[in-house]
Amino acid sequence: MVEKTLEKFGLKEEEVKIFLFLLENGAQIVGNLAKKTGLSRPSVYGFLKKLQNSGLVIESQKNGVKTFQASSEEKVSTILDERIKDLEKGKSEIKKVFSEIQKGTITISPKFQLFEGREGLRNILRDVLLYRDIETMSYWPIKSIIEILSEDYFRKLNIERIKRRIYVRAIWPQNQIVDIKKQTFMGGGEKFFRETRIAPKSISFSMGYWIYGNKVAFISSKKEAFGFIVESKEFIEMLSSQFELVWNASTRLADQEKDGEEFIKENNL
Repeated sequence: MVEKTLEKFGLKEEEVKIFLFLLENGAQIVGNLAKKTGLSRPSVYGFLKKLQNSGLVIESQKNGVKTFQASSEEKVSTILDERIKDLEKGKSEIKKVFSEIQKGTITISPKFQLFEGREGLRNILRDVLLYRDIETMSYWPIKSIIEILSEDYFRKLNIERIKRRIYVRAIWPQNQIVDIKKQTFMGGGEKFFRETRIAPKSISFSMGYWIYGNKVAFISSKKEAFGFIVESKEFIEMLSSQFELVWNASTRLADQEKDGEEFIKENNL
């Protein structure tokens, strides 16, 4: 366990071996270190140099003979505390970057990504799970989408979506309504972070999209089996306007909260 911990702080396996040997056996000359660790003298010198630079090892000299020993417990603890602070700072910076990405301030991904086949389509929706605490809009021919990606996939997707507090306003066409009593993972309500409405009869669609963050994910019919992610604020604004028009003309799906209660209880959500 100690070895693994030290490696996580950037030490190589050989450096960990040398440091622990010094820690257990006290001051050593290079020749003895090489013999005991099975490393060559030149490489031992190189590893000792790095350990000295990091503050974990100190060099002494007596009668012209160099010896090396592990630093005191207090000094090692201080060094590790500093590394931990650096890692926490790095974690905070990474969190900030992802926050900016979700806001659309910066981007590190392509503006257009194409996916094919079932696994490719699943990866499209996995992209949504990179986000947390956001409101999204989906416009799905839901029966067809479940058939393409499988019930088991959608069950797991909804568990993770709910844990990440990703709220969905969903629109389904009338010929695509699922039986939530049988497919409980498609429930709705506050605990489900989803409200579903049914579009008017005059509106039918076989390709669906999901608006989230600064992206839109599209999935085609099972026959064509392809999809893509577009990253564009203008595109989102256009589709959001269309979505709101259909949403306001649609009817709320009855009993979606009651029929989904079993799923919430089974998965401790």
